[in-house]
Amino acid sequence: MSVDIVVPREMWGETLEGVVVTWIYKDGATVSEGQPIAEVLLDKAQFEVVAPASGKLKILAAPETVIGRDHAIGRIEAV
Repeated sequence: MSVDIVVPREMWGETLEGVVVTWIYKDGATVSEGQPIAEVLLDKAQFEVVAPASGKLKILAAPETVIGRDHAIGRIEAV
């Protein structure tokens, strides 16, 4: 089972695009639900994205990647 990592809708406001700034953990790291795992820039404000589940991190959007609403930036795979 896997869960996509998306930037929560409430962070977007009126913004249509954002940028992945950095990943706090490397691809393949084991993370826990609720733990900050990435930072994104939306309309000149930087936000932390937290893990929606516990498991192994798979990065889908590298730093500096432009993303849109509901764009999966990563995935958590159950271990």
